[in-house]
Amino acid sequence: MSEISTVAVIIPTFNRQAKLLRFLDLIQQQTYINLQVIIVDSSSIDDTQNLVRARFPQFTLIQVSDRNFWSGATNAGVKVALDRQVDFILTINDDALIPRDHIQKLVDLAQQHQLSIVGNRIGYLTPKNKVWSLGTYSDWGSDRFLKIAYNDVDLADIPHEILSQELIPVDALPGNGVLIRRSVFERIGCYNTRFCPHYHADSEFIMRATTAGINAWIAPQIVLRNDFNNSQKQMPINNLSGLSYIFFNPKSHLFTPAILYIIWKYCPPHQKILTVLSLWKRFQGMTAKVS
Repeated sequence: MSEISTVAVIIPTFNRQAKLLRFLDLIQQQTYINLQVIIVDSSSIDDTQNLVRARFPQFTLIQVSDRNFWSGATNAGVKVALDRQVDFILTINDDALIPRDHIQKLVDLAQQHQLSIVGNRIGYLTPKNKVWSLGTYSDWGSDRFLKIAYNDVDLADIPHEILSQELIPVDALPGNGVLIRRSVFERIGCYNTRFCPHYHADSEFIMRATTAGINAWIAPQIVLRNDFNNSQKQMPINNLSGLSYIFFNPKSHLFTPAILYIIWKYCPPHQKILTVLSLWKRFQGMTAKVS
């Protein structure tokens, strides 16, 4: 049985009251008792705040601007948690579904092995037989240098020796279900709002930690299901306005400032040019579709 550390659960949200309320119901049922739940609402207009205050008055609700995006909203929650001197911070999305012992299992692993960063496997809500992530790995020199392990692979096609491992080292992690010791934030700071306001801030944070000598791990047997489908990431590339969104809107996973920052900061020097050229060829192929 693990010692009773304090865990702050940071949940950024924006105009998704149904998913948020479903998730808060699940958090309320967690077997881990020493939780502080911090909901960061980016000025939703769907009555999120009133509903949360009415149904979950024991949770902390803070409001930020809708221009904070994921990084700024998450940082706002992290700063509240750090001020409260919590032991761990769990970043997690409002569209997640987790079993009652989910947080207990993550804390047990972190304490048993003295881990500073540990994340869960992410699967889909539907179809349940597919994996969305088993961590992220660097593939420098390619146009997809942040590669999500086993993305969209059937469970039956993943080697048993992978799924049965207790822990696997990773280069980065998606921010949905990551347990982080407070000492990590105290050492390397919060999420990068300047260059990674939304996408890739989670990966950049873990890469910054590993560069500082803080190892990150994934627990393949601890599973979070994500109410997400790949159509949510489809990009509009049929006109110039769509291309502008793809490359320069912070909510695009191809947001150019974030990608170039990560290459500049973390790519090995001898692979920087090849990585940029590979990306350029990929982007040229996308722009060629616009007449």
